[in-house]
Amino acid sequence: MHSYNLFDGDIVIIRCHQQGSHQETAIAIINQQEIVLKQLSISRLGVHLWPADTTIPDVFLRNGDIQALGMVMGVERHTNQSQHH
Repeated sequence: MHSYNLFDGDIVIIRCHQQGSHQETAIAIINQQEIVLKQLSISRLGVHLWPADTTIPDVFLRNGDIQALGMVMGVERHTNQSQHH
């Protein structure tokens, strides 16, 4: 997930909301099976999803094939360094 600037230990902050707007990053379920984190664009015909990694093809899905679970609101960084008090 380095293309999204996400690294091991990071916490993605999600706002539970099932309707995204144009070009938001969302958590979604595709065909009631796969959970993905992708950029989305919504139209009356369906949802266009594209990954941050340009080597992976983008996808267009009909509205019945995708369910948005929430929109990404931020990322909390965690480092592996120990803190001494």
